[in-house]
Amino acid sequence: MGETTRSLVDEFIDIENDIELAEMDEGDESVALQKNLHNNLEVVRNKMKNKVDNIDRFSLELSRQENLLDAEMKSLRNEMNRLNKRKKAINKTKDFFNKSLLPMVIETCGNDGVFRTNTSRYSMYETWGPLEVIDEESIPDKYRRYKMEVDKKGARKDVIEAAENGIGIGGFAVSKVKRVRRT
Repeated sequence: MGETTRSLVDEFIDIENDIELAEMDEGDESVALQKNLHNNLEVVRNKMKNKVDNIDRFSLELSRQENLLDAEMKSLRNEMNRLNKRKKAINKTKDFFNKSLLPMVIETCGNDGVFRTNTSRYSMYETWGPLEVIDEESIPDKYRRYKMEVDKKGARKDVIEAAENGIGIGGFAVSKVKRVRRT
């Protein structure tokens, strides 16, 4: 099994520490040891370069897969929109039948609000329709709902500025994070 990145970093640090200790000694053995340690350091550095190249290739593969997933999600989203439009058209047709066409047939051709076919019996009845709001100002508070939403995007700049000045804004927290830029 190959060495892990962490073990390579540990080995690199150990060799650098050994080089510092060897530089404190004098003599031919110390020079040979330093040369050997520098060679070992280069070997570890090259292993690390190969490891990071592999990480980079893997990262690029992940990006490629992510882009494929994004494309598939967009395709599925478009298909969902198409299907939602079809469903909406079907519901409009059903509404037309139930709200206009069948009531007209029952009223004109039915007996006492009932119309019979070979497969079904249709009857008219009266019920309450949907509630409409005609004047929001006159509605009692009992029937009002309020939704609070925090504008994090708008607050971000002010919170960062306050954090840089050593103060904070109540209810918010922001901290620095490390990011990697690949060029």
